[in-house]
Amino acid sequence: MPNIEELAAWADRLHLDGVRDIAVIALPGCGREALRQVLGDKGITLHVAASPDMQLITNLELFNSAFEDPHYAQSAGWPALSACLEDEKDPVTLLHGLLSAMEPPLRHMLLRLAHNEEGTDDAHIRAAERAALLQLVPLASYRSGKWFVHNQRLAAWLTRAGRAWSGDMTAAATPTDLILGHLAQGQHRRALDAFHEAGGHLYGHLHGFDAAARLRDAFRDASDPEVVGLEFFMAAKSGDTQRASVILANAAGGALIDLGRPLKNPDSVPLALRFCRIMLAIYRSDVSRQRFLDEGAALLSRIPPERQLMRGAVYNAVLELHIRAARYGEADDAARRAIRHYKAAGAHYLSFFIHLHRTVIALHCSAAGQAQPHLEAAGASLAKVPFASSQDHGFIALLRAIAAYETGDPQPMVDFAETAFETFLYGELWPSIATMALAYGAEALLQLRGVPAAMAYIDGWKVPAWRTRRFQVLIEQREIATLQSARRWREARLRLEDMALRIGRNWMQASGENLADLRDGEDVAQALLWLRQQTFETPRHPDLLLRLRAIEKNASVTPRQQLCLAVWQVWAERRQGRVKPARTALLRLLARCADRNTAAPLMEERGFLMPLLDDPQIMQGEMRNAPLPRNLRRGALQAVGSGPLSRQEWRTLLLLSEGCSNKDIAREMELSLPTVKFHLRNIYRKLGATDRRTALAEARERALLAS
Repeated sequence: MPNIEELAAWADRLHLDGVRDIAVIALPGCGREALRQVLGDKGITLHVAASPDMQLITNLELFNSAFEDPHYAQSAGWPALSACLEDEKDPVTLLHGLLSAMEPPLRHMLLRLAHNEEGTDDAHIRAAERAALLQLVPLASYRSGKWFVHNQRLAAWLTRAGRAWSGDMTAAATPTDLILGHLAQGQHRRALDAFHEAGGHLYGHLHGFDAAARLRDAFRDASDPEVVGLEFFMAAKSGDTQRASVILANAAGGALIDLGRPLKNPDSVPLALRFCRIMLAIYRSDVSRQRFLDEGAALLSRIPPERQLMRGAVYNAVLELHIRAARYGEADDAARRAIRHYKAAGAHYLSFFIHLHRTVIALHCSAAGQAQPHLEAAGASLAKVPFASSQDHGFIALLRAIAAYETGDPQPMVDFAETAFETFLYGELWPSIATMALAYGAEALLQLRGVPAAMAYIDGWKVPAWRTRRFQVLIEQREIATLQSARRWREARLRLEDMALRIGRNWMQASGENLADLRDGEDVAQALLWLRQQTFETPRHPDLLLRLRAIEKNASVTPRQQLCLAVWQVWAERRQGRVKPARTALLRLLARCADRNTAAPLMEERGFLMPLLDDPQIMQGEMRNAPLPRNLRRGALQAVGSGPLSRQEWRTLLLLSEGCSNKDIAREMELSLPTVKFHLRNIYRKLGATDRRTALAEARERALLAS
């Protein structure tokens, strides 16, 4: 430690240089008050915080140079250590005292560097830790992308001093070991302080979930809100939202997990637990979006600006809520804010998830080309994560497969569904990404593997117990969409009628302009399924086009869904005899998809699109040169009304394939039994069949029906 005479001489030099204000950054081994007094005698004010026009005091100014210190090779110029070596005293004893006096971030970083003989990768150092590094220079040195303690002898002394100070801690190179060392010595308060500094309830997202599990077990039964938050996230990460709810309720009462009501006294609830409540709402996915946007805004107002990690996490949660409501402008703004805070906190793993969500936004907007830069950024962030995260590479693989699917290539999505699904399914899965995995996997399998493969894939999502009621509804809606795409329209309608949801047959029959006002994602999805069903069953209904145009104006309908709606509108226009408007709208739709390099919505609606492309009245003029996706006809079923069968015979064949009796067919088509028998005889004759079984087999052989 510099003596008063040395400090006075240094202050004289500053005074002669005209320095009047100085900010202190770090003074390990040097008393701040003594320095303040010496500088004050020279008219120099010592500040704790720096401004751009102040000269900063670092160890470079206060430590000895190699020319001044005969023990520099061992002491790194640390005056207190140099004096100790000069007096031939025990350096470990001295360092023990100096470490005890240091602030925890400095102490932790110095011990971390000392224990890591191979160096600490610069990419794995967070912003808060980097501030400590600045204070430790020249004790810490940078070489070839890594940080080291200045020399091996000093590292060895620090390691021994660290053991004496924190107990029998064999590897204090990580925050986890440091915290566990405190707990082993009964230093619970120190352990909690170190835990808070290293990420608190978001510890697993910074240091890995294996490390977080070790701390969860070590801190068991702790009442600290950050520890409760850690337990909550560990349960949620494993997919057990029920246990996560119990953890919160036990910590702060049932009101905290009553997501149907706002908190009465939110300021009385610790910030970490208020954040966990918002995250519980995200995982449950069946709550009021606006309420939790308001709770997120209120929480942000209470989080200090320097808590970058937690501020980023709130924006992360808000991002998911916006995506779910198809508010993509707001979602992207929240993503940008989250990234800024996460970068400041050095949270590479959490930054990775933000880049994933920006990819999701691009895909929902049918902009697969814009997804690629976000996927690359996600990969770059994941490469910086200092712990194993094998499943997270599955997220990138999934979204790459979805991007390929959007451009017209379903094979990567099929490969993912058939090979990566089992391990992927049981990990942490945010609702927006889970919904996409469910939908795209089922559609790709339907196109390339058939109905049984698609339905088996959907069934796989029913197994995990943690799926919420809303997710169960999504699964059922996906089953219905798959049945519709497979032309099993009667079965799809019966399933729709059986669903106990607000949007049912009667609601849809009375609907009109009010379709533009639906806000809940579940309601919008259900209305779209009904409209798709009505487009097939009653395309000439006078109100159908009104309903299609009304829901197209709905702010919660995604740009991708609007492309599907456009196909249904063209079909309804043509079936109602409006050939020219249908042709114009179809040409505009195909050009729009070509501009975006988007083919998937067209391929999914081939049941409506193929008959239009086989219609001589539609395929006139500019439509002859319309841009069509290259794989549009690959694996596609023949168009309804094309080939040997009339449209009525086609409808009869489809009902026959669903196992309908003659009476069922007559009821569905509103025909007499003799007329149904007439259509069946024509089908048998045209297909060269003698009965129902051989007719269906021949129809599948000719790709008239899905296999």
